[in-house]
Amino acid sequence: MYTQQQSQTVRAMGNWLGGMPWDIFSTITYRHNIKAKQNYKIMTGLEEYLNSLNKPFNMFWVTEYTNYNYNTHNHLLLKGDIVGDINSHLKSKSLIGDHVKHLPYEKIASMYVSKFICDDKTNYNMIKNA
Repeated sequence: MYTQQQSQTVRAMGNWLGGMPWDIFSTITYRHNIKAKQNYKIMTGLEEYLNSLNKPFNMFWVTEYTNYNYNTHNHLLLKGDIVGDINSHLKSKSLIGDHVKHLPYEKIASMYVSKFICDDKTNYNMIKNA
């Protein structure tokens, strides 16, 4: 699946993310089929919204392709009290229903989100405001 270099990159990214103090690991699955370009716009819009709140938070997000690369969903690592804000923003745009999971962070989540880093179709970003 990965070349040796890609495996090293994925492990390094997972270890780097795992060294940060995250609170929550989230999976956001949309109510409708969302393509990569639309997903990127959604996530950058979410970033803008969260930044406008002037709350301290850190967030790493990565897009995962599903259904034979037809649709997308996202995984997030979160630090700070923003879960309610994320849900509220995405629900206000009718993007999510009950298919959102916010779980207490465990270090394995850092490796999980890192597995997509070497895919050239994958979008991801890190915001540090805390």
